[in-house]
Parts: sequence; structure tokens; C-alpha cells
Amino acid sequence: MGGIIFGTENIEQRKENYTLISHDVIENVDVCVIGSGAAGAILASKLSETGKSVVLLEKGGYYDAEDMNQREVDMIPLLWKNGGANFTDNLKIVIAQGQCLGGSTVINDAVCFKTPKIVRDQWRTIEVDISDEEWDRATNEVWSNINVSRVTPEELNKNGMMLKKACKIKNYKSTENNRNCKDCMRCGFCHLGCHYETKQDMLVTYIHKAIQNSNLRIYCNCDAQKISYSNGIADGVEGNFINKSGKTMFTIRVNAKVVILSAGSIASSQILLKNRILIDKVGKGLSLHPAPALLGKFTEEINAYDGIPMSYTCDEFGVPNGVEDGGFLIESIFLPIFSFAIGLPSFLIEHAQLMKDFAHYAMAGVMIRDESNGSITLSEKGNPKVHYTLSQKDINNLTKGVETLADMWFDAGAEKVISGHEDCIILNSKDDIPKLVEAIKTNPDGLPVASAHPQGGNRMGENKETCVVDSHCKVHSFENLYVSDASVFPTSVGVNPQVTVMAIATMTADHINKIWDEKYASLHLKSEIGKTCSITQLMYCSTDRLETMFNQANNLHSIEMLVNAEENKDINSEERWSFNKKNLMIYNNKYWRGFFPTDQNLTVIRYLGGFWKRFFKDGDETKGITHAYEMPIDANNIPELRKFAGFGDVIHLRYTGIQYQLIYDLLKVVDKDTIIGRAFLGIPPDGNPLFSFSMSRKYTASFMDEEDHETIFKDYGHIPEEKDMSGMWYVKLVSDSAVTPVIKALTYNKENERLQMEGLLRRFLKETSQVTLTPKQTDVYNFTNWHSEIKIVTDDFAVGKWCSPWMKFSLDLDFSFMSIEKQDQESRFCIRFILGRNN
Repeated sequence: MGGIIFGTENIEQRKENYTLISHDVIENVDVCVIGSGAAGAILASKLSETGKSVVLLEKGGYYDAEDMNQREVDMIPLLWKNGGANFTDNLKIVIAQGQCLGGSTVINDAVCFKTPKIVRDQWRTIEVDISDEEWDRATNEVWSNINVSRVTPEELNKNGMMLKKACKIKNYKSTENNRNCKDCMRCGFCHLGCHYETKQDMLVTYIHKAIQNSNLRIYCNCDAQKISYSNGIADGVEGNFINKSGKTMFTIRVNAKVVILSAGSIASSQILLKNRILIDKVGKGLSLHPAPALLGKFTEEINAYDGIPMSYTCDEFGVPNGVEDGGFLIESIFLPIFSFAIGLPSFLIEHAQLMKDFAHYAMAGVMIRDESNGSITLSEKGNPKVHYTLSQKDINNLTKGVETLADMWFDAGAEKVISGHEDCIILNSKDDIPKLVEAIKTNPDGLPVASAHPQGGNRMGENKETCVVDSHCKVHSFENLYVSDASVFPTSVGVNPQVTVMAIATMTADHINKIWDEKYASLHLKSEIGKTCSITQLMYCSTDRLETMFNQANNLHSIEMLVNAEENKDINSEERWSFNKKNLMIYNNKYWRGFFPTDQNLTVIRYLGGFWKRFFKDGDETKGITHAYEMPIDANNIPELRKFAGFGDVIHLRYTGIQYQLIYDLLKVVDKDTIIGRAFLGIPPDGNPLFSFSMSRKYTASFMDEEDHETIFKDYGHIPEEKDMSGMWYVKLVSDSAVTPVIKALTYNKENERLQMEGLLRRFLKETSQVTLTPKQTDVYNFTNWHSEIKIVTDDFAVGKWCSPWMKFSLDLDFSFMSIEKQDQESRFCIRFILGRNN
């Protein structure tokens, strides 16, 4: 027994068993968990250790203590989401989040608060059914597993001592922090991962234990995109393996009996929205714990960078001290020098002078318990957009907190206080505090604010009308889909939230284990393969995989198997072409549709385009035609069974035209609907390989050609009503040669009641047109009168054409991605496209 970690980065030997991903992956397991942070790691660990097969997907990479070199320039891009440049949509608040195996627990300051009793009681009043006994049991389990202990007075660095001194002067309630750290080296680089493995993050604790004691399989560098489901049952997850530049390397499909989303408030909401799961409730009620920081500049050296960054908290004004509504904590904090410099309020001449005093600053942050007035939506490309504006109540709390901390720093002996507010950067005495207060009240956006605690978005509670998940974190209206992370918080928790997240995950895992045999053990495991490279869908394969498959496969069928359905009345039309609306599969036996590998050299595609091959009987002889869409001449060929050294028995296509005498196409029929091929210039195996390809009678609508598109448009779609088009759609262009990647995301909503087609031809012309639910025709030709005609096929799939008005002209040319349609004596240009809910 032993788990394993997979990833796309070719790294040296690691503490855990690690393997480099080299191909697409299909997994069939009991549970799939998305996200490896404070929630996901616990869920994967507790479920796998009870004998269930579990796959854990993590978008970030796997880095251990050896990688964490305490250099900001190296660590922030590796460990932080978006390299630390993670903002609200108005760029006013930076949101710190981890994106690596272990999630934000790897980069946080290890501060641990139990969920305050006030918060538990408040959540129960809004229909969260969790008893104190359940809270205590889960919290105590977590507390023990992550080795929480209180910072001793001897471990306080001078930064913490200065806050403690200020609290003592004011007689404010305060204390040393609890931290999940064992034998802390006090190096001060918690934000950059723990080089000494003393911080008891998820990688060091739960993940390490699960790897040792179960068969947990962890896939890093994996961007989960799709949760597939029907009738309230989730059956799997699909995603992409990405490299450091964000390029997709391989794909994964996980078939699972239970799916758990633990990607954090922002990413979990994003995934739910992309998959149209409870979209009327998801992403609502976001809180951030917004926190400005104030520097106290002292005559003496503080050297605040030396020691535990967050060691002391003043909770006089916060929920731990009984404040039921709003309030704030004041927490000691400091940053490594690069982050500190970026965060300084001025980039004018005084910035250099402020940096000269680096060793003389004490720093603390004011973290308010904010109202849940933020939201998460999707951008045009499906990325999350965080909308957040401070309420007046939050502004009042921030103002009170900043005013309090400034006063504390001066009482502790500070020469000046640096506030960061653009209208009142430096306070030289207490007399300047009212100026700062007024500046915040009149210009709250002028105060730099950061967040490390996004919470909410997928509210927990028993009310199905207002909540996304129930008290066990199961998504309402689903049987086996869970969301367990900070996104389920009904309100902001008012303290550092990691232990609350862990406790909820612990309760969720215990609940799933408890009901497993009754609810989930007998669920049918679906056998979908998603968009992965396999012998039955070679159009998703790379060149290397195709070549390997070709070399290893045997030709299993005779030449007669190549023959396509004849175009005569005796052949049932469905034997020639059919379309399954349920799974969007096209069966095309008019010819073999050809596909180049996913990484094919674009030069070949540019000049040859897509292609098809058709085989037919001519008397007793089988003959064939190869048609390249972008070439004017079809090639006639005759298939022959031959044996070639290194390839075994193959079907060789002998071309009859003199211009093709040196071309050798070698085919292997691997099943009745699938062929692998390789093209050579000269006799194999000594000839020069030109390219690999595949051919199929079956393919998804994502690989349709123009004829497929027109048939589906006419016979399988219907004119949509407004409700059919509601929400976001991803657009791909269609031509005979290829279907493009997503070029545009469009939104149809009731506010403007139209679907904008801006930028469809972004490189060629600028245009805007409106979806016409009943297609209109005009006689005047100009680009501004182009219009879109859309037919809805399923709830998640539509086909469309962006067309010019009908005009009196005759033109037989056919352009890539632009076709010409004719009607009576008129013609028009049309660009074909498909729309899908998933990209």
C-alpha cells in the first residue's frame, strides 16, 4: 500500500512518491476531490484511509521543503495563485491565496483560532444544523493532527512584543497566538513555504499520512474544468494537465461515485458557475476579511522580519471577545523585504527614505469581520471575477480599527505612523489621527487593503431556496456532489479561518464515511473517457501517442471493413449519417473523417487542411479517394494488405496518380470505426515520415465539418426562446478543416436581452450583431447588417451561423471558416460556429 503524486514538472527525487505525467489519464474511483488545501487534503486523507479509492486534483505543483528556498522571486510565482497578483475586479484589494499541493496552508502564517461560539450560534440561527458537540469533536481532532500550540513569551519577536506592549498600555484584551507549528525555527519566511517543515501544513500532515497509509492518487498541475452530471447525480470530473506557462499538456477524466469540490471560495464558485450548478445562488455572499496595515516607526531597531511573523493578537474589539456584530482583530504581521517594498504606500521620492527605515518598523494589521456583500461571476473567458465593495458598516469598522492601532503605536513610543492612505500617508503625532480618520471616511478607496481569507459564495444551510449546500456540505438537489471549504461559510468567521475550514471538512468526511454503504457503495460507476487520448478517440492524441499506438497495434480487420456506406436507396440513411443529441456523437459512414494529432505541425494543417477518405467497391475491387479540403485535386488510391518491417501487417494505400507515386499511407484498423495512419515520403521504414493521423466514423460535435453543421442546424435544432439562451456560452468557429479553440465567450441576459457577437472576427473587422430568434433577411449588403442565426440543440449545446444579407451574386469560392450559401438567385456569406456551456 502506498499513495503516489503525479505532475507535469520533471523534478528531482522528493520525499513522497512522485511520477511524471506522460499521457492522458482515465481514473475510476470512489471519490474525486478537487483542491488540496485546508479542506481537500483532510477529505482525501480521511476517505482514502477508510479503504476508499480516492483521486485528489490540485491545480498547483508539488513542492516540498527542499524547494522552499526563502527567496521571494522564486517562491511567490511557484506557491501563490496568479503569482500573488490576485485582485478584486476593481483592483482595490489584493487577495493572497496558495496554489500548490497543500494550498494556502503552505503560505499562511500558521495562525489557529477555533470557531468562536458566537459564530456557531449565529450560523445555527440561519439554519446550519451543526451541534457544539460536533464542532468540538472535529476541532479537537484537527487541533491534534496539525500539532497546534501557543506561542510562548520567549518566542515573541520584537514586532510581537511591540504590539503586546501597546495592548498592555491600553489594557486591551490580547494574547499570544496559537499556531500549527512544531519546533519553529522562527526564520520569518512563513509566506514562502516552510523550508524546515516545522509548519504543520496539509502537505506535512494529512497528505503525508495519506500517502503512507493508503492508495491515494494525487494529480498536481491539474486544472479541473468540468463536473459531469445528470438528474442530480455527479458522475465525474474532467481537467487539463498544464505546464508552468499554462499550456495544456494532457487531459484527465475521473469517473467517481462521489465528487467533492474544495478549491476555495473563488475557484469553487468558478467551477460551479462554469458547470451551471445552482447558478442563481452560487457566488453570492462573499466576504474577505479586508485588512489594512499600519507601520509604527521607532527610534530603536525592531528587526520585525526576524522571527515569527504573526505571533500576537489584540482581540479586544473582535468576536473572540464577545463582539457579535462586525468588529475587528489587530494582529502582528510582517513581510519579507520584496513584498514589503511593493506594499509601501508611496512610489515617489519618499519611498526610498521609507525603505531605509526598514529595520525600525513594527507592523500590525486590522482585520475586520466584514459583511458578506461580495460576489463572484465569470469573465468572458470563464475566469473568476471578484466583485467587492466595502459597505458603510465595514468602512466604519476599518476606520475605528485604523484609528485604534495608530493610537496604540504612538502610545508604544512610535515617532511616526505610516498609514498607506493616499491622502494621509504619514502621521507625525496623535494630532494627525483625525486627519487619517477623515481621509478614510471621505475616500475609503484610498486606503490599501489586502485579504488572505476569502469566505462564502456557496452558503451552507438547510434552506434550499437560499443555500447552495446543506449542513453536511452536500449540494442541494444533488445526491453525491459536495462543496467543503471556506466558500460554505454563511458569514465571515471573524478570525483566521483555517481551523474552521478543517473542522467542517472533518465533519463532511465523517458524514460521507458514515452513509457510504447505504448511499454510495452501490452507485454505478460511469465509464466515460472524456476528452482523453484513447484507442476509440484518437482525435485527442498527440503525435508521440499516435506513433506509439500505431507501432503497438495490430491491424484487426480486412480491407472490406474500410468500405463506406454506398449512396443508394437500399442503404438506411442512419447507416450513412446520424447524430445522437444525448451525447453529441456523430456517426458518419459517408467517409472516414480524418484528424491530425493535437500537436501537429501547423504548416501541414495550413496547406493540407482537414481531410477525409472514402472507400467503395468497384466490382470485386476496393478503391478509395482521399480528399483534402484545402487542395483542389482528389487522390485516387487502392488499398492493399502488405507487411512492412517494423510495422507488421498494414493496409497500404497505393495512389494511382503519378504525382503521388512516392507517397505511402499505412493504415491499421484498430476497431470497426477507428483507424490509425502514418504517411511517408518513400518506402517505409526507410522513407521519410511526413505525419501521423487518425480516421473515424464516430466523433463528437466538437469535430464536426460544415456538412455536419448544416445538417444539425436544419434537422436537430430549434429556434431558441430567451430562457434557452440565458447565461454564458463559449464559441468555436467551424470549417471543414478544423474547429477552432474557444474564440469568444458570450452572455445572454434579461438586462439587455441580446447576445453580443462582438469580436467574432476580431482580427479582420469589428462588428456587433444581435441574435435573431426568428432569422431576418435584408437586401442591403454591408457588414453592419450581418446577423446571427442560432438553433438550440440541447440545454448546453447550440449551433449558429453569422451571415451577411442575401445578395445577388454568384461565387463558387469557399474560404476557410467562411462558406457561401445559395438560395434561388441570391447568395450570402456565412461563418459557422458552435456554442457550448463548457469550454
